[in-house]
Amino acid sequence: MEIIYSKHFLDRKKLRLIPDGLAENVLTQADEYYFDNETKCYIAVKNIKFQGKVRNVSLTFVISDNKIIIITLHPLKKGQKENRI
Repeated sequence: MEIIYSKHFLDRKKLRLIPDGLAENVLTQADEYYFDNETKCYIAVKNIKFQGKVRNVSLTFVISDNKIIIITLHPLKKGQKENRI
């Protein structure tokens, strides 16, 4: 499947200094995957080193027309994942 990056993700990538390849790593090697029934987006969560700390990182994406569109990636604060589930 082709991977496409949303403008929002590309803006956040610069702002959060997300290294090249991190989104793909989270996407393909996530510890957990979820589907948000309200937004119709998939969420991949991986515990990974990001910005000098080991933390859970959340990747939001959609699948459409045989393409994966990456929406955003951000670190999760303690308890944030559990509250959202």
